[in-house]
Amino acid sequence: MTDSEILLGLNNVLSGYTTKVIKTGPKVDKIRIISNKRAEDQDNISKRLTSLRIDFKNEIDKSESSFPVTKIVLSKSGSVVKLIYKKSGSGGSGAGAALTQLAESAQALYAALVFNVLKREMTIADVTKDNFTKAFPTTVINGSFQSIMNDLPDDWINSSIAGANALYRKFNGKGKFTFHRGSGAVNTIESTFTSVNKTEKAFGNLNKWSPADIYMISNDVNLSELSMERSLKGLNAKMYDYIINHKVIGVSLKKMSGRGSVSQKNFPTDKKTLVVAFHGISSNVDSMDGYIKWSKNNVDKIQFRSFGGETSLTGWQGEIKGSTANQGKISLGPINFILKRYGVSQLPSSTESASLAIQNKPEHCKEISQLMASNQIITSSQINQVAEEIQRKSNKYRYSKYLVLKLFQIMNSIPSDVKDQIVQDFYLYASSQATYSAPYYKLE
Repeated sequence: MTDSEILLGLNNVLSGYTTKVIKTGPKVDKIRIISNKRAEDQDNISKRLTSLRIDFKNEIDKSESSFPVTKIVLSKSGSVVKLIYKKSGSGGSGAGAALTQLAESAQALYAALVFNVLKREMTIADVTKDNFTKAFPTTVINGSFQSIMNDLPDDWINSSIAGANALYRKFNGKGKFTFHRGSGAVNTIESTFTSVNKTEKAFGNLNKWSPADIYMISNDVNLSELSMERSLKGLNAKMYDYIINHKVIGVSLKKMSGRGSVSQKNFPTDKKTLVVAFHGISSNVDSMDGYIKWSKNNVDKIQFRSFGGETSLTGWQGEIKGSTANQGKISLGPINFILKRYGVSQLPSSTESASLAIQNKPEHCKEISQLMASNQIITSSQINQVAEEIQRKSNKYRYSKYLVLKLFQIMNSIPSDVKDQIVQDFYLYASSQATYSAPYYKLE
């Protein structure tokens, strides 16, 4: 086929598409295909080129795009025509929850492609509509197939490839899996946790129990067994049995730019060494917060206060502060669950503290002032004066400060080794690594 015949055929193939010539030269011509359906359009263009017997390759060209570029070499001159697929406008998946749903569903589909269609690690050249159409029946996801094909940003395409390949290296040969995101099977797992947690009140939210974003579920598992579990201990034991036998594998995701790796988290066999410890408390009269230090410096600490609105008497919790960034939160319910595990006193409920704050009785204000003195925030001679100041402060101050000081009172009444273990559990919970969380794998 002559170069003129190739170019004429290409011109016919591209008729009907929105195109823009972005470069012409003796060695390379670049044509941008502007589309919101780039995977589908590339697939159709490839089929038409094949029908015209025009040789081409769809391959990654990082100088142009993370999405495969169609390259056509002109036989006589040796020059190259590149078809570069770009989305029109700013469109796409948006951000926040929509992008999360898209990225997690995409990871499930990419993994299904590797495990159930290719049965090998994939490359960018495998990102085709035909391939994903074959893989889709082995997924149960709540993300749109068309959105995954057309709207997934380039960085998430690369991440999904890396994630699928890392999972394949880890679990190849361990069974036949369907890949789930937002499915009925996932709802069974999550509703079982919710039911158990209503009684035990160990977790403020699902992600602290298990941050798994997708699940690899064996085709021969019976998840109805989960409904029999009535405790976190039993539920976690069942999830551990599932995961070590490759029946139900929860996977937590993050965007990757490299090769990708898989590591286990919260397995009961993991050694929990003491990574943080109790190094004192700090607070002052004016602020409604207080801190437990978890390292020897004055930077790494847990801040306890109400995180509710300006007049809200809710949302009291701890936030882990570190030298580089905040590292998660732990709410009042889980704090009491941890205290209970060690057989020590628990904090008053949020409702009780709010009621006392609103009533604003002198004896309650004096109790707060006495707690300050017992924690060496003020001297005993200042108790009455500070109590009067507290009565003039806001309800939110009294609500938050009372819980802070009651926690300090509890911590000061227990042995040092127990303090260390409690602070460690606060830290691990906030970072989704609690010793009583579900086992999962992290993809990173």
